[in-house]
Amino acid sequence: MNIIYLIIHILFALGMFISLKIIDTKQLNKYQTITVNYIVALFLTVLSTGGEIAGEVAHMGTGMIIASLWVGFLFILSFVLMSFSTERAGIGLTTALNKMSVVIPVSVGILYLGQDDNITEKIFGIILALISFLLILYKGKNEKVSLLTLALPVSVFVVSGLIDTSMEITNKKILSEDSHQELFLSGIFATASLIGLVTIFFDKIKRKSAHSFEGKNILWGAVMGTFNFLVSKMILVNVGLMGGSVVFPVHNASVVMLTALAGMFFFKEKFTFKQWVGVVLAVISVIIIAGTI
Repeated sequence: MNIIYLIIHILFALGMFISLKIIDTKQLNKYQTITVNYIVALFLTVLSTGGEIAGEVAHMGTGMIIASLWVGFLFILSFVLMSFSTERAGIGLTTALNKMSVVIPVSVGILYLGQDDNITEKIFGIILALISFLLILYKGKNEKVSLLTLALPVSVFVVSGLIDTSMEITNKKILSEDSHQELFLSGIFATASLIGLVTIFFDKIKRKSAHSFEGKNILWGAVMGTFNFLVSKMILVNVGLMGGSVVFPVHNASVVMLTALAGMFFFKEKFTFKQWVGVVLAVISVIIIAGTI
């Protein structure tokens, strides 16, 4: 049964990343779709608890509120960066760097949280990840790459790492009960939704557009939000059943490979031989690092 849960988890994550690519191919309004995504994810989170979370909001401590605001900001920033990076650099490269960001929380865990067990494997995995990082970004001697094309996937790597690090620190330092996880997740989605609405407002001013939400943006935002909610829920379920040392390496490695293949077969993205070597090394590094968590 556990393997079935893992497969479902991976498929949901794949659906979320492919949704980002579809936003690009259909030339949808990124700010509207991403904001709708978080509104839908928030609604589904509250609905899944039978509305009980609404009554718990008043009991959120200062630490959880600050953490929710910070991680919620990082969440929507990450989705915006991934959306633009998928457009400029491709879904395969973007997803690889997104999942490789596990090296950041692992490094913080070693230096700040005192998680120095399996130190040799962790350091080896980090070095391997950095090598794969360079190989994935390598485009060839004769192919010019703009600074923005490089900066976007690198930013995805950094911000995704900050999210995982912030989530882990919050989980260890602030959250004390399982119900607090749902409350924290709702706070994140609520913060991301509010920030998204603000970005839409400023985007309309910049574009001098009077158009409100378009149907296609709402539709695909809802699709992505559903996947976003399901991935978040499956992480909680699978980590509870199997532990992070099983879930994260299998999930991250599978998503990296499947999105790279999806990008090549369905979206005609091209990878050089060195980039494919980088993707394989990224999978190996993720398995090694996550296997020590």
